[in-house]
Amino acid sequence: MIKLHHVGIVVKDINEGIKNYKDVYGFAQESEIVYDEIQKVNVVFFSTNTSEVQIELISPAAEDSPVSNFLKKGGGLYHLCYQSDNFDEDIGHFKKNGAKVLSKPVEARAFKKKIVFLYFKRDIIEIVEK
Repeated sequence: MIKLHHVGIVVKDINEGIKNYKDVYGFAQESEIVYDEIQKVNVVFFSTNTSEVQIELISPAAEDSPVSNFLKKGGGLYHLCYQSDNFDEDIGHFKKNGAKVLSKPVEARAFKKKIVFLYFKRDIIEIVEK
């Protein structure tokens, strides 16, 4: 079983993004900035005032980051992340329905859980183990 965990949003400048999401949207910052050396990005998490679903701001930390090309097209909504009770089973379910695995499962730097990225019908999906 999966449930929506967070929404990943690509921003040009992580510090400017933090300011906007705190001051303009009124969201609470839930983490420090975390550097993910595998994805070559900086990430930070926010909680919203209406839902358990978090917002993840993602900013490329290098030109060859997987999100750099996406940012060149304007950035914005990048992926939906689902928390999984049955990690391998849920990956298999998506694959059986046509999803392509974009990365092998690795430990997320931000929350120390196993994650994988999938491409499904023009959407990027992240699955994180519970």
